[in-house]
Amino acid sequence: MSEILTTSRRLFPQPGADFGYLFRLAHQRFRALLDSELADLGLSAQDYGILSVFETRPELSTSELARISQVTRQTMHTSVRSLETAGLVERTARNQRVVLVRPTARGRKCLEAATRRVRAVEHAALADLSREDERTVRAWLASLAALTTSPQKAGAGRKE
Repeated sequence: MSEILTTSRRLFPQPGADFGYLFRLAHQRFRALLDSELADLGLSAQDYGILSVFETRPELSTSELARISQVTRQTMHTSVRSLETAGLVERTARNQRVVLVRPTARGRKCLEAATRRVRAVEHAALADLSREDERTVRAWLASLAALTTSPQKAGAGRKE
């Protein structure tokens, strides 16, 4: 029964639907696909996001991880503790106030396997696009992610 509910064509959104709705739905579906692909590795999409930060940095404080991931320190602390319990990261105190986090060997190995799966999901999501369209989508997403102005100012340079 649930398969019918999730695969029925009439439930798919129409391109003319509200932009915010389409964006939110696309994000939710993409994240659900990631969660599904990562589940047997013991990771969620959020866990992968945290571990992937360590691809370019050997260690970070919990506060730095929170800023990069755009979550509160408390939320990041909970996530880091969960990853530590799973043996994927380790924490060491730099001083009384700062705790550094770094992936364990097991965490790096898990990250490598997870990254292959995430790239496969990304590839599937982009499969119907030409290389030019993919570059356009990526550039648009990067500019949207960097958007720091108000909606009125952001729309001032809109292309018609």
